[in-house]
Amino acid sequence: MSVVSLDISNLNVSGSLSPSITGLLSLESVSIQGNSFSGDFPADIHKLTRLRFLNISNNMFSGKLSWEFSQLKELEVLDAYNNDFNGSLPEGVTDLPRLKQLNFGGNYFSGTIPSRYGNMGQLNFLSLAGNDLSGFIPSELGNLTNLTHLYLGYYNQFDGGIPSQFGKLNNLVHLDLANCGLKGSIPPELGNLYKLDTLFLQTNQLTGSIPPQLGNLSSLKALDLSFNKLTGDIPNEFSGLKELILLNLFINRFHGEIPHFIAELPKLEVLKLWQNNFTGVIPSKLGQNGKLTELDLSTNKLTGLVPKSLCLGKRLKILILLKNFLFGSLPDDLGQCYTLQRVRLGQNYLTGPLPHGFLYLPELSLLELQNNYLSGGLPQETSNAPSKLGQLNLSNNRFSGSLPTSIGNFPNLQILLISGNRFSGEIPPDIGRLKNILKLDLSMNNFSDLSQNQLLGPIPVQVAQIHILNYLNVSWNNLNQSLPKELGAMKGLTSADFSHNNFSAIIKSRKARRHSNSWKLTAFQKLEYGSEDIIGCIKESNVIGRGGAGVVYRGTMPNGEEVAVKKLLGINKGSSHDNGLSAEIRTLGRIRHRMQTNWNKEMVMKILDERLRHIPLDEAKQVFFVAMLCVHEHSVERPTMREVVEMLAQAKQPNTFQMQ
Repeated sequence: MSVVSLDISNLNVSGSLSPSITGLLSLESVSIQGNSFSGDFPADIHKLTRLRFLNISNNMFSGKLSWEFSQLKELEVLDAYNNDFNGSLPEGVTDLPRLKQLNFGGNYFSGTIPSRYGNMGQLNFLSLAGNDLSGFIPSELGNLTNLTHLYLGYYNQFDGGIPSQFGKLNNLVHLDLANCGLKGSIPPELGNLYKLDTLFLQTNQLTGSIPPQLGNLSSLKALDLSFNKLTGDIPNEFSGLKELILLNLFINRFHGEIPHFIAELPKLEVLKLWQNNFTGVIPSKLGQNGKLTELDLSTNKLTGLVPKSLCLGKRLKILILLKNFLFGSLPDDLGQCYTLQRVRLGQNYLTGPLPHGFLYLPELSLLELQNNYLSGGLPQETSNAPSKLGQLNLSNNRFSGSLPTSIGNFPNLQILLISGNRFSGEIPPDIGRLKNILKLDLSMNNFSDLSQNQLLGPIPVQVAQIHILNYLNVSWNNLNQSLPKELGAMKGLTSADFSHNNFSAIIKSRKARRHSNSWKLTAFQKLEYGSEDIIGCIKESNVIGRGGAGVVYRGTMPNGEEVAVKKLLGINKGSSHDNGLSAEIRTLGRIRHRMQTNWNKEMVMKILDERLRHIPLDEAKQVFFVAMLCVHEHSVERPTMREVVEMLAQAKQPNTFQMQ
């Protein structure tokens, strides 16, 4: 009894594939995809002369494909996708007279595409994507007129552009040349591919305008030209793309108005034109086809109103229009757009109140409306329907009135920014129900900032129940009474600012002051100790450094941890010079850096270039401290150049950053 088919796909088999497989001479189909086979593939595979189907994809085979392909006369499908094969693309595959599908994608093949690949006229599927190929794409591939799918992009870096001969591939349905370094213009000959339903040319360096001939692609469903250097406007011929579902033109240099026919494309679902130079208004009928799911027109120069029909089909999930010049009120219908998940409308000139129900849409996870002229109050929500809202930014608008108690109805909220408005009244205790809040900015873009409003009354004790809150700023309000003692137990809190209020508090310091109008505690890490432990460190015998901004003390906490404590010098009211304090606070506050107290002379001497021995050691240590900040593994946590300059300017001042 002979074996004609072998299928061990997706069985998580590992190790090398036994060469004995080539002894099953009757095999016509072999599928071993989706395992963890490694090493070389058996070189004697050519002995299986009846083989028609070979799928070895999604394994870890390596080495070069130097098979004797000429013996595999019956082979129709060769799928080696997603392995570790390397070397040049094998030219022997051109000797396979029946080969219809060839997939060498997702490997490490290098060098150029052999021009002989253009001789495989029977191919209907060819993928060479995701390799290390270079050189010019051979124009001979335009001879593969039976091709329906051609993939050449991703990780390959070709010279030159798209061969105009590709216009002869009149059976092509899917053409993907994304992310492979293509230059030059889009050949107008691509407009001859009448069967094409997908054209992906994104993430290249293509220039020039969109050929109007692409409007002839009447079967086209997805067109992605994003992330290039294309110019001009959207051709009027695109009005004929009645099957188009996705249109991505973002990150280019397009200009002119968004044509009104875009709104009339009957099947359009995804429209992303962000980061261009489009002007004029958003087509007023956009969304009237009832199919729109994603719209991103941000970072253009659009003006006019937000169209009322965007969510007419109740399918819209993503609405991003930020950084334009839009004005007027938000459409009321947005308050009933229950499919919305992400909304970003910041940095426009929008006015009027929020649509009823907008804040409490059930699928909404992100809502950004910052830097507009929106007004009115935040509506109270009586429903207890679950909310997925994780980020809410209403800062720098003209909202007024009191915060509703339903502000606590967002169990997943992590970021709440409502700074720069005209809120008044008391902070509702319900804010303590926001158990996942990390940034609570009711002021000027600080983590937990209630400042620059006109909030009254005490700080609710429920705020202390937000255990992961790490920055609290309630400055510049009219809050009064004493601070809740429970705030002292918030071990996640790294910085707190209670200044410019009407609190009544006693702050332990060298001279205790009652009724302080400026009380501030700042830390740069999550603390496992309290203020009493910190204050106990502030004595002359613990001084380890003095700088323009204050004195640094060494301290040992109850858990044995050594810390450095800086006592900040007072700054005169109205003074514009803070001795570099602002730079140091901005830097240390952002990276939550705990100054180490165990730096010593020998450590710096070991890394200091002998040619720099004449530089004072203290100065070298201070510069080294700044350098360590600049090479933090996370770029977002490195100081800005302005901060670096300010800190280095102080390096010559003794003991600015000194650690013994």
